[in-house]
Amino acid sequence: MKFKMVSTAMPLRGLQALAMLSSLLVMGCSAEAPPLTQQTVYPVKLMTLEQAQSGTLNQYPGRVSASDHSELSFRVGGELTELAVKAGDTVEKGEVVARLDDRDARTRLENARSNFNLAQATFERMRISLERQAISQARFDEAEAEYLSARAQLASAEDQLSYTVLKAPFDGVISRVPVDVFQVVSAQQAIAELQRPGSIDVSFQMPEQQVRRLQPQRSRNVRANGNTIAWVQFPELPDKRYAASYKEHDSNASQGSLSYEVTVTLPEPKDITVLSGMSATVLLDYGTLAGESAPSWLIPTAALVTPDAEPGTSVVWRYVAAADGENGDNTGSVEPVDVEPGKKMNDGVLVRGELSPGDRIVVAGAHRMNRDRSVRPWEKEGGL
Repeated sequence: MKFKMVSTAMPLRGLQALAMLSSLLVMGCSAEAPPLTQQTVYPVKLMTLEQAQSGTLNQYPGRVSASDHSELSFRVGGELTELAVKAGDTVEKGEVVARLDDRDARTRLENARSNFNLAQATFERMRISLERQAISQARFDEAEAEYLSARAQLASAEDQLSYTVLKAPFDGVISRVPVDVFQVVSAQQAIAELQRPGSIDVSFQMPEQQVRRLQPQRSRNVRANGNTIAWVQFPELPDKRYAASYKEHDSNASQGSLSYEVTVTLPEPKDITVLSGMSATVLLDYGTLAGESAPSWLIPTAALVTPDAEPGTSVVWRYVAAADGENGDNTGSVEPVDVEPGKKMNDGVLVRGELSPGDRIVVAGAHRMNRDRSVRPWEKEGGL
C-alpha cells in the first residue's frame, strides 16, 4: 500500500508569522498614541538685499529770498508823488527810488532859514556889543542860545526835506514794489525791496523729527567750510541742479506747525532770472548734517513693521537659516533688526539699519513675525 507524503513546512511558517503579527497588534493597542503636534512652521516670502543706496537726498519745497536785501521806506509820511522804479529794475547806489510831496517840508525849511538868519545877525551884534561892554553877559548868552536853537531847527528842517526823497543805499535789483504813486504812505512803510546781486537764499520747512537729529557741531562745521550739501532746482529748468551750501535753521518752530525753517544759500544763477518769492525745490544731503553714515536700503513698504510693544520704533525681520544639518527641511527662524525709515519711493521705502548685502528679510507677512516663530522660505512651485 502506498502512502502520499504531505509537506507541513509552509503551514507552520504561516502560523508563526500570524502569531508574531497578533502579538504586535496587541502591544500596539495597549500603548498610548502620541499626541498630535500643531504645525508651527510658517512659509514666508523673502527678499535678498543686494546693494545699499548711496547719496540719498531729502526733497523739500522751498521759496527764494535775497541773501542781502533791504526794504526801502521813508522816515516821514506823506503823499507819494513819484515812483521811479518797478520790480526787476536795476538801480545804482544813490539813485532816486521815490519822492513824497515836499511842499510842507520846503515851507518849514524856509521858516527855519529865516529864523536862523535873524538869530545869527542878532548874535553877531550882541558879540560886538559885549566886546564894547555895551551889554551884559546875560543878554549875550540869551542871543547865543537863540542862535544855536535856530541853527538846530534849520538843520532839522533840511533833514526833513531830504527825507522826502528815497534813494538806493547800494547797487542792486528791485525785487518788489508794494505801493502805487499818489498813495499816502506812513513812516517806515515799505516802498520797495532792494536785493544785492550775487547770491540768493532758499528757505524750506523741515519736520521736527528730522531737526531733532541734526548735530550742532556738524552743522557749524558745514557752514564754516561752505561745503555743498544741497542742490536747488527751479521749475523753469527742472533737469538742472544748482549747488548750495547750508546757512542756518530756526531755533523756534514755525507758527502753527511742528516744523522749522532751514535756509541754504547759493550764487545767483546767470542763466535764469530768480527773484524773491519764487518757488524752488531743495535736495538736501540730510545725512551730512545729522551725522548719519549708515547706508540706506530700499525695501518694500510691507517689510517695515512697528512693534505693538514699542510704537516709536520700526523693525524688519531678518531670516536666520538653521545650522547645517539641524533641519533637513530648510526651516529657520527670524530676528528683528531696528531700522530708521527714510524717504518713501515709488517702489518702497528707504531705511537705515544694521543690514548687509546678502541678508534675507521677510517681505510678506512680516507683521505676524516674532522671535519664537519658525519659518521656511516660500518657494514658488512649478506651474503656479
